[in-house]
Amino acid sequence: MLNETIDTNHGTVTTNHDAIMQWVEKHDGRPATDEMTPHSIEYLRIKFPNMDDTDALATVGWREWFEGFEAQELAFVYPDHDEYDDPSQVYQLVDRTTAAEHT
Repeated sequence: MLNETIDTNHGTVTTNHDAIMQWVEKHDGRPATDEMTPHSIEYLRIKFPNMDDTDALATVGWREWFEGFEAQELAFVYPDHDEYDDPSQVYQLVDRTTAAEHT
């Protein structure tokens, strides 16, 4: 089982909602999706200010985003350093089981 937050050579892997919100908001991101159904959020994303509006991401509230995050059993991976130009290119949403196997 994946721990709350794990540092690896690929960055930090976490399921901790506060840690995710802190990293996203530090980089001026907002929770988003590129597809919603009447009952769930299908494809979770993070929208950053530098992203092109043609990405067609719809922002959603953190509560909705984390409901999808938990339902899909995801983990959030982000770098341990801030030496990058585009935060939209450095985070990942991965399957928790797969993440736990590689930590």
